[in-house]
Amino acid sequence: MVATSPEKPAVDVEALAAALRALGMLYGASQPLAQTIAGAKDEAEAIRMYVERERPHLLASYDLETLVKMVQGAREAKTDAKASVEQFSPSDKSPAKRRS
Repeated sequence: MVATSPEKPAVDVEALAAALRALGMLYGASQPLAQTIAGAKDEAEAIRMYVERERPHLLASYDLETLVKMVQGAREAKTDAKASVEQFSPSDKSPAKRRS
């Protein structure tokens, strides 16, 4: 019996999620990223699928291939944003006063 290693997935979902998060494009998605990009043959196709399904409004201002390059650049730079930054919403209350 020959041991076979599982095939490497076509897309690193975690790295792609980090890149999308860094650009503020992951917050508010209608379903998990892995579901949205299921069946993608490569990263560029996965990004296209995500943008077309979850962020189609961006296509009114940006070329799809430009968005693909932006996301790939963010992934290559390994930048990430904290979830709290994406999910920030100002409070109705004024901020607490600081002590002098």
